[in-house]
Amino acid sequence: MKYFWLPLFFLFPFLNYGQQYDKYWVEFTDKKNTPYSIHRPTEFLSPRAIQRRQNQGIAIEENDLPVSPEYIWKIRDLGAKIDYTSRWFNAASVYADSLTYTRLVKLPFVKFSEPVGRRNSPGLRKHGETKRTEQTNDYPKLPEYYGLGENQIRMLKGDVLHKMGFDGDGMLVAVLDGGFSKVDVMPFFDSLRADGRLLIGWDFVQGDDFVYEGSSHGSHVLSTMAANLPGLLVGTAPGASYVCIKTEDVGSELRVEEDNWVAGIELADSLGVDVLNSSLGYTRFDDKKMNYSYKDMNGEVARITRAADIGASKGMLVVNSAGNAGGGDWKYIGAPADGFNVLAVGAVNAYNNKVYFSSFGPSSDGRIKPNVAAKGGRTSVGSLYGYQVEGADGTSFASPVMAGMAASLWQAFPDKTNMEIFEALELSGSRANAPDADLGYGIPDFYKAYLLLSENSLHLGGQSSGSSAPNSFNDELLLSYWSAEGGEAKIQVYNVLGKEVYTGQEQATRKSFNQFKLSLNDLPAGLYWLAISDGEAVHYEKFVKEDLK
Repeated sequence: MKYFWLPLFFLFPFLNYGQQYDKYWVEFTDKKNTPYSIHRPTEFLSPRAIQRRQNQGIAIEENDLPVSPEYIWKIRDLGAKIDYTSRWFNAASVYADSLTYTRLVKLPFVKFSEPVGRRNSPGLRKHGETKRTEQTNDYPKLPEYYGLGENQIRMLKGDVLHKMGFDGDGMLVAVLDGGFSKVDVMPFFDSLRADGRLLIGWDFVQGDDFVYEGSSHGSHVLSTMAANLPGLLVGTAPGASYVCIKTEDVGSELRVEEDNWVAGIELADSLGVDVLNSSLGYTRFDDKKMNYSYKDMNGEVARITRAADIGASKGMLVVNSAGNAGGGDWKYIGAPADGFNVLAVGAVNAYNNKVYFSSFGPSSDGRIKPNVAAKGGRTSVGSLYGYQVEGADGTSFASPVMAGMAASLWQAFPDKTNMEIFEALELSGSRANAPDADLGYGIPDFYKAYLLLSENSLHLGGQSSGSSAPNSFNDELLLSYWSAEGGEAKIQVYNVLGKEVYTGQEQATRKSFNQFKLSLNDLPAGLYWLAISDGEAVHYEKFVKEDLK
């Protein structure tokens, strides 16, 4: 359906401005007469949200303060209904008929307003209509712990991180999506519910706290992170806590969904969320007057993008799908993936190759986008129908695979900032030396990211070893070395008696992970030490050569 904009006096009684759009975004001039203060943040932020700011040295600012209640009262006095407010934009999402709206925009404290959508019908609470699958351990299992999720986790070296004990425990992850059907009954989330790690969410589309309806998209997204059925499907952060927030109206595409998203990320911020995943993106709408152009994908135009960057400035790691327009006429990333501090995730298949639909970068102002990539081609997701796993396509699923692993990584370094985690993922990427518009910095190696954050510059692995241990091999030893200065690197290998059994030199690239192959076929099986010197710095690491027999 198309919508035609005409002056108010030009419209017939049966086709007026209020009937087309009765929801508006209204921004205010200031926060005068507010009872809130940046010195009393517990009145509008949770202790966890305050602690996250303190951990990262982030000050409480005026844009953290709620909207002035005085302005809300005056708008309500006109007969308008406030759906929700925005601290960061000093704004409100308002329902009003055409007459009320004409009076509202004349208020002296209203700075800007625009129509964004239509009133939704009340939510249909379907809780209780879906029968829960009886919990059992007698479900079909594969020998591999991750079950059908093995490929998507191992390609990121996420299994190494998990074996080190980092599975997202203690981290809080928010998922913004279009609905989470059956999450309250799906067996993939049994441990999540049993442990009290599934927080009560909010539906900004229907205006209630029941989010387990509307779409299975969010359910599938959540399963890539939170599923915990060993041998069938285990996610990238099965130990984390989650809050599901519904912002997308799957029945239409209008700017109001951006405003819902703004409300969603502000709620996530106030709850103290660490990592936010959004498998949503906006470029074109049902009303063409709302459409964006590629030029608008510069990090500064779309409200949703600006909100994402504000969220990052508050200490959250904001992860968003790059988009699925790579094979179409749009081709490029959408909003909010264009954000300056948004980790935009492209999609690869099981063989680490870009899938055709994954949106291209760069941002219109020339920044590397997408930033990184994960499996989005036939990603394994939990089915809504019992103990079954399905394959799903889309950057929608690459993004949460990445977000969950990021939460697990951050668990290991609670003293690091969100942007330090962001940078480590980029620097550990498979294309870090030559990022491009296809997959950005490529597929991160989370073990390398761990080494970077722990300030350990050396990573050893075996090309021919069947072991998942990072420091074992039985043919060629693969050496990944982060060089700050670059130049000539001297490599030495010693046996347990301290005797040098190998020496060599390689040229290291500055500020990069350099990968070298050492042919150590002649060495007997056993324990060894490797030393690499780059200028004055010397780094040591032990490794095991395994017996081929």
